[in-house]
Order: sequence, then C-alpha cells, then structure tokens
Amino acid sequence: MMKKLIRKPETERLGFLTLLIRKLETAKFIRRFPILLFACLLLAVPAFASYISLNTTLRSKVEGNNLKVIVQVVNKGDESAFAVQAEFRVGGKTLLAEKAPELPVNNLYSATAVLPLNLATPGNYPLILVMHYADANQYPFSALTAHAFVYRQEGVPPLFGQVKPATFAKDGTVDFVLKNSGNREIKAVTRLVVPRELTALNDRVPLTLAPRSQQSAGFRLSNFSALAGSTYQLFAVTEFEDGGLHFTSLAPGTVRINEGNLLVNYQALFIGLIIALIVGFIALQFRRK
Repeated sequence: MMKKLIRKPETERLGFLTLLIRKLETAKFIRRFPILLFACLLLAVPAFASYISLNTTLRSKVEGNNLKVIVQVVNKGDESAFAVQAEFRVGGKTLLAEKAPELPVNNLYSATAVLPLNLATPGNYPLILVMHYADANQYPFSALTAHAFVYRQEGVPPLFGQVKPATFAKDGTVDFVLKNSGNREIKAVTRLVVPRELTALNDRVPLTLAPRSQQSAGFRLSNFSALAGSTYQLFAVTEFEDGGLHFTSLAPGTVRINEGNLLVNYQALFIGLIIALIVGFIALQFRRK
C-alpha cells in the first residue's frame, strides 16, 4: 500500500489567531495595519491535500505448469485513481493485466492472470505485483506487493531477513540483515525490488552465511520521481537452493522521502517565529498608547 501523506490543519494555531484577530478588531488595529492582519490570515489558513491509498489483496495457485493469480485492489483514499493496471513478475517474466481508466473512492479493481512456469526445481518462488496508477494530474505512481508461492513441494527456508526503514530526499542507503538459523552453510543471492519512483544502484548482492550466523548488506538508492512526504514499500527477495529444493525469503521494508528544502523542513519553526514577532509588535504598539 502506498500513500501520499497529507498535512493536518493546525487547529490550535487557527484558534489562537482567530482570537487575536477579534482583539485587533476591537482595538481598531485593522485599519492601521491591514498588511499585518493579512499575514495573520494567511498563516491561519489550513492546508488540505487529497490522497490515494490502494488496499491490495494478492492470491495465487499453481495449476500444473501454470500460476493462476488473482489481485483485488480497493481505493481507500479520498480521490480517484486513474490508469490503474496490475503488473505481475514471475521467473524473470512480466505480464500486464487489463487497465482500468478510473478507480473511484471505495471501488474495486480486479484482475486475473495465468502465467506459464518453467521451473526446474520444486520449492518456493517469489511473485511480485506492481500496481501502476496515476492521480488526477496524470502523475504516475507504483505500489509493490510480494509473496511466495509453492511449486510442487514446499520447503521452509532457514533464512530470515530484515530491512531497516530508511529516510532520505535524493539519495540514501537501505540496510539489510540476513540471518541463517540452520546448521548448514548457505550461499544465497538477495535482490532489492523497488517501485519505479526509486532506482536501486546495486540491486543484488551474493551472501554466504555460516551456520547460525548473520550478514549485513547495503543497497544504494536514488530518488527518480518519488514525492517528498510519501512512504514507499520495497522488498528484499532472497533465493537459494539446498537439498533439491528452491527457497525464497521475503523481507518488506519502507523508504520515506523527506523534504530537501531547508525552508520547508523548518516550516513550523518559521511560522512560530513569525507569530512571535507579530505578538511582540502588537504588544509594543499598545504600550506606546
């Protein structure tokens, strides 16, 4: 699920400025200092922003040498999503489902696909779902979902991975830790699956883990078109083979894009200073009377 975050109205600041303006009216301050009052009104106006939030359910079932996939998506935001389309990735192959021109709030997008499998080893394999969509301004977004499906025979991987949350504006690093809880050495490959708004500069790393040990890896990311204030989900997908079985371990993680502009980063501080200056200026004017 991917959200465009919104700013909540600052009700406490609004209440304070409303009371302040009433005091100014009784003091006939409006006629003397109209520009100052206008600045107060601008600070009191709350900022609202609409958002899109996709609630995704992904199911799959192996039928012979085919994988049947069903995806259902509900828009839980407060504005419509446009050009909604599911993309399925399995075994290096990609399949695009039918595109919906618009997905209104609380409406359902559903797609079914059958993907041919060409797998030599039984076990667990990853299925990646990318939901493509756009807002009313046709700005494109993508949201990731992943799970592992069983092909012929299931195996429980002795690996457990963890992706640590990351925050950056333009470039950053996602730290990943992989633990081997088994009694045998494991040689695995971990790849980082990211939404198209981000670019993984090194998207796969080989890892060799001794019995009952752990290793760390870092993935360098670059912000291609991710919006400041938004949080994006990604997945570290680890695969290896052992004892005639294929194993998959999935580790979800998040990247939050913060503001790179100093003025925006310290907006609350600047607003507080402006209000303090206004109050001080008003107090000085009353003392002079």
